Amino acid sequence: MAVLQKLKTMRKGLVPLLIVLGAIALFAILKMTKPAQPPVQVQQKVWPVTAMTVQAETLAPVISLYGTVESNALVTAAAPVAGVVASLPVKEGQAFQKGDPLVALAQADIELPYQIAKADVADTEAELRIQGLLYEANRKRLDKEKRVLKIKQDDVTRNGQLIKKDLVSKSTLDASKEAMVRQEYTVVGAQLAVEENKAKVAQLEARLEKAKANLAQAEINRERGNVIAPYDGRIAKVSVAEGDRVAANAAMVTFYGLDSLELRAKIPGFQLDKVYDAIEDGVTLAAELKLNGHAYKLPLKRLAGEATPSGLDAFFAVPATAKTARPGDLWQVNLYGQPVPNVMAVPYSALYGADRVYIVVDGQLKSVTIQNVGEVMMDGQVWAMVRGDLPDGAQVATTHLPNAINGLKVSVVE
Repeated sequence: MAVLQKLKTMRKGLVPLLIVLGAIALFAILKMTKPAQPPVQVQQKVWPVTAMTVQAETLAPVISLYGTVESNALVTAAAPVAGVVASLPVKEGQAFQKGDPLVALAQADIELPYQIAKADVADTEAELRIQGLLYEANRKRLDKEKRVLKIKQDDVTRNGQLIKKDLVSKSTLDASKEAMVRQEYTVVGAQLAVEENKAKVAQLEARLEKAKANLAQAEINRERGNVIAPYDGRIAKVSVAEGDRVAANAAMVTFYGLDSLELRAKIPGFQLDKVYDAIEDGVTLAAELKLNGHAYKLPLKRLAGEATPSGLDAFFAVPATAKTARPGDLWQVNLYGQPVPNVMAVPYSALYGADRVYIVVDGQLKSVTIQNVGEVMMDGQVWAMVRGDLPDGAQVATTHLPNAINGLKVSVVE
């Protein structure tokens, strides 16, 4: 009975084992009979890029500059005398033409000082004439008093000789001497009057010169009290209003000539050598300005007298056709330099670092070492101007690939 029970137990454990062995056998049969898969072939990716054909040529380098419009003849008209602003026909920002009235003081305020100065000149001239007459009269009197003194002196001499011969008394001689002494004092007084007249004449002549100078200044002030435009220009600032009472030397209006505008821009220090070389070679440099849909040429007028560590200020003429120009405008211009031969222009997207580009040869990239010699304007865009081992007709890849290496397969697309 015990043996039978043991066989039943063994049979129950054998059934799962047989199932597992059958499954393993079935898996082995299926694996051995499955169809064979072809091996996977790994293909290199082809990267689409744009490219351009380059050709050596002569190009003018360009320097992008930022500058401010200034006026080298900004004029402030000040009141020559204290007075009331009688007329102010202009407003800030208004353009004017040569001969237009800009501002005027009240006529009385500028005319009265002129009339006073004119009267002072006439009064001084009259006094000078009177002193001239007195001087002439005193000079004649001095001559006569000197002749009288000569007579008195001769009388003393004669009485001295007669007293030796006992022909006259000593009292007569003393009387003649006394008369001579009195005449000498009279001559001294006449001489003093002449000298005094001389000093007064000199004093009046100096006063007359001063009065004439005051008259001339009053006449200038009379003209300056009515400010007339000396040239075509524009009002920059109005500091008074019609009816204001202003003090002498108070600013009234500030204006500038349209032909006095210029652009002040700083040329970077590392670009100065190219500018100096062009100037020494007699090349006329000019900047190009694009403003409101128009292109303008701004010739280089001069360089600043002092440089800074960051560069040197350059002054460019603003053409009269740029009528919207105002002092304080910030402009971006392109300064064209001396043309450079045997160079090529490529977009900055073609550069890798500062000295490398890739050309496309047989569908693969090839690295070429170049030298960046500046910038050039191409179709309104700034490109790099390079030279190096680039053959004419080479296709330079202009798509910037982060993984670009020699031998990378590429496909040139339009």
